[in-house]
Amino acid sequence: MSKNKSVVKRFNHEVIENLDMVAFSDLVSPEFINHSAPPGVSKGPDGFAAFFTNVLHQAFTDIKVLIHDQLEENGKVATRKTIEGTHSGPFFGHAKTGRRILIQVTDIVHVKDGKYIEHWGSADIYGAIAQISKA
Repeated sequence: MSKNKSVVKRFNHEVIENLDMVAFSDLVSPEFINHSAPPGVSKGPDGFAAFFTNVLHQAFTDIKVLIHDQLEENGKVATRKTIEGTHSGPFFGHAKTGRRILIQVTDIVHVKDGKYIEHWGSADIYGAIAQISKA
């Protein structure tokens, strides 16, 4: 496994699964740009960190990340993964259900000198909300 793929794998397990913000600081450059940040959210490391602390880990517990594929070219690592967790708090206006929810994600991370410097991503939030909303 390449060094860059290892950095992305470490981020997924230490930050996304375990909310290790020391690892976040180790793995994300201060110059980081999140090209997928929604309007009104900082494209810098602070906005990126806020998604994990204020959205994902507020809405889900027992988070696991399953990496299906990783491809690398020119310092960019593309990852197809599933984030799963127990819906235990509000998520985009939906009250907790206690259900195990799967979120399909594809992202591209530009890694330089062992740190995230750019991110582009697409998460199937609609599919997650459909799982939450099912009768």
